[in-house]
Amino acid sequence: MKTSTHIGITLLAILSIGMTTAPAEEIPSGLSAHISPATNRVSTLAGLEFTVVLTNSGPTNVTIYPFAFAHLEQTIAVFSPSGRFLVQKPKPISPEDAIPRVLKPGESFTFTNKLSDEFVPSIDGIRGKYHARFGGHIPSNEVEITVE
Repeated sequence: MKTSTHIGITLLAILSIGMTTAPAEEIPSGLSAHISPATNRVSTLAGLEFTVVLTNSGPTNVTIYPFAFAHLEQTIAVFSPSGRFLVQKPKPISPEDAIPRVLKPGESFTFTNKLSDEFVPSIDGIRGKYHARFGGHIPSNEVEITVE
């Protein structure tokens, strides 16, 4: 009985060591984003359109869900001149957003994203230099947009 208990504990320890993994943020996926605004000088941020290119530079396939980029998180994260994160009102869902896409190593997926017409807090009439980058944990470039 003691021998089987020791063997069971030893197997459990070996299995738990083998199953440990690094936290998700430490595991490189190879997915990165590059955003480009239609223009860098605007009178308002409402409806400003961005081109987003997601690229898989990792060694394995990556499945992306366009729905998540458009509706579950801020696809384009916008920061006010004071550095405050601005929350956008959710956008309507389109049927093609629900289709998952597989990016093979070296492949890219390009889509356009329009900023919402409404932000919280409201930024109507606030001039200055705003910063935008791809939202979430995917590495991205940052762009500056001047509201005149």
